[in-house]
Amino acid sequence: MQKKVVVTTFSGVLMLALTACLWLAPTLFGSIQRIQAVSPTSFVSGAHNPPLAAPYTVLGNQIIDRYGNPYLFHGIARDGLEYDCQGPADLDWQHLAYLGSGNNTATETYWGANTVRLPLSEGFWLHGSKRSKCTAQHYQTVVKGVVATLTSLRFNVILDLHWVDAGGQSTEGGGPWPMPDADSLLFWQQIASLYKHTPNVLFEAYNEPHPSSWSCWLANCSKLTDTVSSDDCHCKKKLTYPGVGLRTIVATIRATGANNLILIGGMNWGFDLSQLERYPLKASNLVYDTHPYDYANKQSSSWDAAFGQLSSTYAMISAENGQYDCGSTYMDQLLSYLDAHHISWIGWAWVQGGGTSVCTYPQLVKDTQGTPASTMGWSIYRHLHSYAM
Repeated sequence: MQKKVVVTTFSGVLMLALTACLWLAPTLFGSIQRIQAVSPTSFVSGAHNPPLAAPYTVLGNQIIDRYGNPYLFHGIARDGLEYDCQGPADLDWQHLAYLGSGNNTATETYWGANTVRLPLSEGFWLHGSKRSKCTAQHYQTVVKGVVATLTSLRFNVILDLHWVDAGGQSTEGGGPWPMPDADSLLFWQQIASLYKHTPNVLFEAYNEPHPSSWSCWLANCSKLTDTVSSDDCHCKKKLTYPGVGLRTIVATIRATGANNLILIGGMNWGFDLSQLERYPLKASNLVYDTHPYDYANKQSSSWDAAFGQLSSTYAMISAENGQYDCGSTYMDQLLSYLDAHHISWIGWAWVQGGGTSVCTYPQLVKDTQGTPASTMGWSIYRHLHSYAM
C-alpha cells in the first residue's frame, strides 16, 4: 500500500474555514428556530425545492432540515472529476452558478437546483495521475475548491465515490467495479475528516454496487470478479479483488466523528433496494439511493418493488437517473413518480457533447452556459423550475 497522502494544506484549511462560515451564517446571524418533531408521514403538501438548510437528520422516512421541516434534494450531477484529474475547465464560480437560481439571459441558463453531485475517483484522490501529470495533492485541491465554491453558492453537495481501483489493479481514474476496496477506506477517512463539520456535504458511500450477492453488498467479500471498463487502458479488464461491504464503509465514515448524511446505493448497479429488511445497515442518518435508467429491467413496472414501496419506511433519493433514446418519456414518468413518493432526485449529467450524443448518453446541456439539450435536458430543466421555492 502506498503512503498516505497529506491533505491538510494551508489553502485547504482556508477553504474549509470559509465553507464552514458560509453554511453557519444563517444560524449565527439570523433567527434560530426550534426543531419540532415531525411525523414520518406528515410531508408538506405540494412539490417544492427548498434552499440549503443544513444540517440534516433522518427521522423515519424523512430527511429533516435545521428548522424541523421535511427536506428534498433536487439537483444535477456535474460530471468530470471521476475521469479528469486536472478538473474540467468550467468548474469556476460562474459556470457552477448556472446549476442554481438566477436570471436567464440570451446566452445563460440557470437551472434552479438546490444540490450538485460530484462523482470522484479514489485513484486520483490518493495517487493522482501519471498520464496527465497530476498529483494527488492537485486533485484534492481542485475538489476542495469546487466544494467551497458550491457552498458559497448555497448548494448542497454530494461527494460520490464513483470509481475505485480494484485493489490497485485499475489505475488512473479506476472504474465502476462491483464494490469498494481497501483504498476506499482511506478515501473516506480523509473525505469524512475534511467535511465532518460541513453538513451541507453528503457522502455517497459507493456509486453503483453490483456484487453477486446481497451478503457481499452488506459485508466484506474475500473475492469479487468482474469485467468493466478501466480508465488506465480505456479498455475492458477482468479483475478479481477483495471487496469492502457498505457496512464497513459506513463504520469508517462514522469513526471520524462525521454525522453527515450517507447515501447507500442498492444492488444491480445501484437500482435494487428490495432486500433492505433482510440486510439492514444499523446506523443513523442513512439515505437509500436508487439509480433508475431506461433499461429493460428498470422500467416503471419494477419501481414499486425495487424502491417505491420502501419509501414509506426509509428516507430515499435517486442520486442518478436518465435515458438514452433522445426522448424524455421515461424521465417524465420517473420524476412524477419520485415526487409522488417524496423521494429526492439528482439528474445525470451536466456534460456537453456534439452531434447526436444525446441519443447515446444522458446529456443534459448543449454548452457550458447551461442551454438544455433535447429532449431530456429540457424536461429536467422544466421540472426543476416547476417546484415552488
